[in-house]
Amino acid sequence: MASETTAKEQTSDLIDTVHHEHAHLRRLFDDLASSFAAISAGEVGESNQRQVVASASEDLEVALEDMLEHFNQEEEVFFIEIEKRFPELKPRIDGLVEAHEEMSQRMRWLQEQLGKSPEELARDLEVVVDVLRSMAQLVEQHTQEESTLFDDVLEKIPASERKGMLEKMRQI
Repeated sequence: MASETTAKEQTSDLIDTVHHEHAHLRRLFDDLASSFAAISAGEVGESNQRQVVASASEDLEVALEDMLEHFNQEEEVFFIEIEKRFPELKPRIDGLVEAHEEMSQRMRWLQEQLGKSPEELARDLEVVVDVLRSMAQLVEQHTQEESTLFDDVLEKIPASERKGMLEKMRQI
């Protein structure tokens, strides 16, 4: 009975960690989209726009760092371990890696936009808001796909190995 509790706790720790990271990334993009939507709608005065853009730029930098760390953990630990045990899941894993690449490209584009002068940024503000909203949706969709994959396979991996995967992930 104790080993069952331990196995569930370890699965929970591993999957909860992944869910927490996804929720964190989604909140960051939702907040960024809201900030830029407020600028775009004229709800932020010109004097405050620079401060909002500067704050958003910092948030975007944090989001990119967090996202890249998260992607590295998945690609260097989870995906490798899952593919070793379940080679039939390679196409699903490849799709998740492609989504990582697409999100990273969008993030780099957003960083470029935030590096522009306020006047240049103002001209492209609607596009920036659209990209931020699409990133939030992409993160949500990606989260669901990964959660489905993880939920499908984690129960099939012995508890001690799940614990090892969580420890490896935390080292990255």
